[in-house]
Amino acid sequence: MHSLRNSRIPSGAGLLAALLFLTASGSCLAQAAEPGAAIAPKPLVDVTSPDAIKQIRPNYGDPVYTVDKTGIAVSLPAARANFPGIQIIPATGDAWDLTPFGHIEAKIVNTGTNTIRLTMRVDSPAANSVVSNAEIVGVHPGESKVIKVIFGYTFGFKPANVSLNPSKITQIILCLTKATADQSFRVEGLQAAGPAGEKPPFNPDDALIKPENGVILGKGAAFDPAKQVVATGAKVAPAADGALAVTLTGGKAESLKFKPPMGSWNLADANQIRVKFKNVGNTPATPSVVLASNTVSVKTPIAPGAEAEIVVSFIPAVSTVCTKEWDAKPPVMPGTGTKLESNKVKEFSILFGSTPGAKSLLITSIIADAVVDNDIPAWLGKRPPVDGEWVQTFAEEFDGPTLDYQKWNIYGHNFWDKRTHFSKDNLILKDGKAILRYEKKTGFHNDDPATKEVGQTDYACGFLNTWGKWTQRYGYFESRMKVPKAPGLWPAFWLMPDRGKTTYKGHYRVGTKVQPGVDVGNGGMEFDIMEFLSGWGPNRYNIAMHWDGYFKEHKYNGSQNIYVRPDKDGYITSGLLWTPGSAIYYCNGKEVLRWENERVSDLQEYIMYDMVSGGWDNLPLDDAKLPDDFTVDYVRVWQRKDLATPEDGPKPNKGDPSELKN
Repeated sequence: MHSLRNSRIPSGAGLLAALLFLTASGSCLAQAAEPGAAIAPKPLVDVTSPDAIKQIRPNYGDPVYTVDKTGIAVSLPAARANFPGIQIIPATGDAWDLTPFGHIEAKIVNTGTNTIRLTMRVDSPAANSVVSNAEIVGVHPGESKVIKVIFGYTFGFKPANVSLNPSKITQIILCLTKATADQSFRVEGLQAAGPAGEKPPFNPDDALIKPENGVILGKGAAFDPAKQVVATGAKVAPAADGALAVTLTGGKAESLKFKPPMGSWNLADANQIRVKFKNVGNTPATPSVVLASNTVSVKTPIAPGAEAEIVVSFIPAVSTVCTKEWDAKPPVMPGTGTKLESNKVKEFSILFGSTPGAKSLLITSIIADAVVDNDIPAWLGKRPPVDGEWVQTFAEEFDGPTLDYQKWNIYGHNFWDKRTHFSKDNLILKDGKAILRYEKKTGFHNDDPATKEVGQTDYACGFLNTWGKWTQRYGYFESRMKVPKAPGLWPAFWLMPDRGKTTYKGHYRVGTKVQPGVDVGNGGMEFDIMEFLSGWGPNRYNIAMHWDGYFKEHKYNGSQNIYVRPDKDGYITSGLLWTPGSAIYYCNGKEVLRWENERVSDLQEYIMYDMVSGGWDNLPLDDAKLPDDFTVDYVRVWQRKDLATPEDGPKPNKGDPSELKN
């Protein structure tokens, strides 16, 4: 359940891999406080003190650092480690109390010969974990920029999922991305500043505009053609009932580009857009609508006086195919899948055919909405999607009044948000469904007051996995699920390796790396069959494969832009067809992603369902929207007879509900 951005690397062990993907520019240093204004900034390192060097220690990458009256100079050798840099701790060795302030800032000077991408991360303690806020800035050689971390905001000044505690700031990390050349920088003016409770300045580019009832253009919608339409070879003007009048001359490059008044449209509740036209001229017209990778044209030219509608699905015309090379960037083959992010749509276009003659059209409406999947194949839930000699090996319908602990664990580790505890009371069997209910409820992780992991937290959820009780190598794994709506939730249906007790060596039992002397073949892999961030809306999820660990050697493939149409009851049915050298994913019986490579896992794997908060691209939790449910209707597994092994299937176990005891 790691994202493509590998956001689940523990804070204390290394920066989130999302640092490699997100950028944020610094803003100006705070000015000295005027009488009666905010409190004066507080320097966090006294560079004139001979003891200042004691506040600095290495992060990764064997940094060489010195302190003088100009600041902290840092030099980093090439290609030694991920996130090379320094950590700065309080002079007292304990924590800074920065309660009166709103942010930490520093001026960064690039003293090297190559552009650097520097991250500043600010940490405070949490129960058995660390809460971090961070920002990134790019700095060219010889250039200086200011980087600012506002408490409670992170990665582009977005609200953080977990609140930082300004009264207990334990360290500041300043690091770069791994590079093949030497890097160096100087830190000047590291200080706490700004008022407590500070909020980031409004950035119009970050605005997310959710059209009311999905209406982008049409009757009752606020639409300004002068600001929201870029016309090429065409003229536009407002028309009656919110329509847009378009005049064309018959040129070859006539088009319209539509954009929101600022920022992006948030179309997370939709899975398509519908554009309606009326030809009010004397010449037939042949418009097309372009949204990300999809282009849809009218089926026949719109005759004078006629009307037509173009519907563009968010589902790509060609399903996602991952590149055969494991280290390719990007990981998706050109011409497949989509880059559309429905919660951040910046633009779409309308193109007009090159037929000669002047034309006059009305675009009467543009609406983003969602449709259900009415094309569910008859085989879904009954067999795998391909022919062969298949045998059903696992079927859990959740029909009984109690869970079978010979198959399932309801307690386990929480490696992720550290503010969610797993509780038996939040796994509910009802109406033939297993419900993982997420709610604000104080309790201990795994219902154990003596637990040292996570401890007592304010949010509870259910948990399910078959670790130590059931595994299978290869086969078809399918589950029908309904995802939650409340913002900030992160449910998933996934597989992880289990080498079994006989080869258990610490965490290697479930590790995704090839273990010398243990693995005969390719080694394990994390299969995220359906990983969902509720901030994306119910029509999009992530599919990913991760292997070779989660740190320096980590590799991945997949796509976070898997678009679907839920069935009439709001469920999606996600499946993985896993065979030697191949992983093919389905939703509602239709292929949505495939990866073919010899590195595909050849180890036994177990099934897992969980739901925590956060995620790499999610919204903050909203307690008012809780409780909310991740509902599992069934999970069914088949095995192809020629791929079956004696290791497949149930494992002897104690029937204990905790994975930690099996």
